[in-house]
Amino acid sequence: MKYRNTLSALIASLFLITGAAHAEPSQEITEAERSLFMTDQMSGLKAPITLSYSFKRSGNQEVPFQDTVEVRISEDPAGRKMATSCLSGARKTEIPEVDAAQSNPALMCFLERDIREMERLTGGKSNYFRKRIRLALAEGPAAKTISVNFGGKSVDAREYRITPYENDPNKQKFPKYLGKTYVFVLSDAVPGGLYRVDTIVPDGNGVLIEEDMVLAGVSK
Repeated sequence: MKYRNTLSALIASLFLITGAAHAEPSQEITEAERSLFMTDQMSGLKAPITLSYSFKRSGNQEVPFQDTVEVRISEDPAGRKMATSCLSGARKTEIPEVDAAQSNPALMCFLERDIREMERLTGGKSNYFRKRIRLALAEGPAAKTISVNFGGKSVDAREYRITPYENDPNKQKFPKYLGKTYVFVLSDAVPGGLYRVDTIVPDGNGVLIEEDMVLAGVSK
């Protein structure tokens, strides 16, 4: 049986960190953790192929913008490689090229950028925000069955929601994130498995910040 210490090492690698505190090893991996980080989403895609995601920021705190995220899968005699282009210009987030990855690196792009933005806006530590996300997923959020539109047709999908800072023991340090919600939408019917990721930071006057990444298309 696999336990949380194995998963923590995997998530730590995905989040580009080392030495993070692991959750208790007696706890089993949750469905949400397995679906997001341990499911083979990529090996079935025939190279060369590019997954293109649209990225949009809106809200009343930061300047809105639109950008793109691309995952390019190639194959040569040395093996299979995945290169991720995570936004552009001053907003570009460097994501290392990986070999034979199973999880979709677009998710790593979204989460790394989100964590770095919280660090920039609050002065908090990135490892702390990573830990809160891991712990929220370890609580075992239930999947909600939904339908999404891709390629001109409706397909089945699963939605997971977490609010990592709602019960944060240090929530007084980051009060504006108390209601921050992460929405992950996965579907076996779309290339790469990951259809959409959202973060929403509400306030009393509407939405403070919303960031949204959606699978826009696939090209060879």
